[in-house]
Amino acid sequence: MFHKEKPDYHRCQYGFYTIDELVPEDHFLRQVESEVDFDFIYDLVEETYSPDQGRPSLDPVMLVKIPLIQCFYGIRSMRQTIKDIEVNVAYRWFLGLSLDDKVPHFTTYGKNYSRRFQDKALITEIFSHVLHQALCAGLIDPSEIFVDGTHIKAAANSHKYHKEMVAQQATFMREQLEVEIDLDRRKHEKKSLKPAKESEAKEKKISMIDPESGWFHKGEHKEVFAYSAQVACDKHGWALAYTVEAGNVHDSQAFPALFAKIEPFHPTYLIADAGYKTPSIAKFLLDREITPVFPYTRPKGVKGNLRPGDFVYDSYYDCYLCPENQVLTYRTTTRAGYREYKSDPTVCVACPLLSVCTQSQNHQKVITRHVWKNALECCEEIRHQRGMKELYKKRKETIEWLFGTAKEYHNLRYTREKGKSKMEDKVGLTLACLNLKKLVKMRVGKPFYFVQMTIILSKDEILA
Repeated sequence: MFHKEKPDYHRCQYGFYTIDELVPEDHFLRQVESEVDFDFIYDLVEETYSPDQGRPSLDPVMLVKIPLIQCFYGIRSMRQTIKDIEVNVAYRWFLGLSLDDKVPHFTTYGKNYSRRFQDKALITEIFSHVLHQALCAGLIDPSEIFVDGTHIKAAANSHKYHKEMVAQQATFMREQLEVEIDLDRRKHEKKSLKPAKESEAKEKKISMIDPESGWFHKGEHKEVFAYSAQVACDKHGWALAYTVEAGNVHDSQAFPALFAKIEPFHPTYLIADAGYKTPSIAKFLLDREITPVFPYTRPKGVKGNLRPGDFVYDSYYDCYLCPENQVLTYRTTTRAGYREYKSDPTVCVACPLLSVCTQSQNHQKVITRHVWKNALECCEEIRHQRGMKELYKKRKETIEWLFGTAKEYHNLRYTREKGKSKMEDKVGLTLACLNLKKLVKMRVGKPFYFVQMTIILSKDEILA
């Protein structure tokens, strides 16, 4: 039977309801409220409020829950978040507001963040609190840790910049490398190198809108100002640690800060892409008895020419043999940590492979070998071991899934924040929300069993 509603009639009806009755029992925010005790926030921010002066403040927990709602539901801005809270009963229930209570102005959170929350590293504490809950529940397996970086486009016009001379960042393990170079030169009866001069400044683009961002360009990506987020997760996709750098900082340069946060987990395997496959990182991990799992990297050079793999290294005589069985002897060790092996040009001039071997005018072939090349060769042996290929493939369902979800559903593809500090909080809040979603879904509505873990970290150790 055809039926037609009378919307104006229903809109004017009165009813007696509690706000609790209007929120479904299985609503996600109900599950979050039941699983997480937000009272720890009071202790974190208590010192920033006066105990007996001024007007009563807004509830600090409510001010923290507002950006959580924004992150959970991928709302594009704080202004839009406040508008949604005004008309969404579930949001009001989560914040502890009645239907008559006025929602805070959208600038209120920003002012409280800059005045009270920023210096207290509040977002970092929230991330650590959620991670600590997952650790204590035995849901995290830190034996296999996946590491990767992703860029986040900054809120900066690509055409508004100025060029500035910036000092270059020291390479990872530079001091240890200098000691290794000196020992290697003495072993070959070479003089020690003179103390290095200060690194020459390099011209870089500095954004006029967000100077702390960096000029990012990689492969087919458009050149933009961006930030680089380095994230580590376990094999189940739990975010364990994160750091944020400018977009022009290479993954290998950002690795030390990230590793300092995941070292307390004592991983057995560390799985990373080719951006982390450097001699220094390989040696660093092997020295700590951590098995690095890196991918195959295609040899560089002109197609059709001889590649470094075509030259065989003889460790006993410390020399290289070319495809024509001619010897390339050691000549020196450079300040960058590379040994140079050179051929005899009088022999090479008549070589049938000269055209595909070298284009040098003096007909001399030069092969370089890093002093920590053995560590990279060890990584290649690990790559061929049983199970390592399958382990590396797990990246797509762990760290890459984490980035994909954060960018597609939680506004991490772009940012409206300016400054590295705010970006760190944005990344930390997003990862905390992802962990919280996973924690809630695993513990609500299904049997849950605690698993005994060999490592349970305190929140202080997570923050360290």
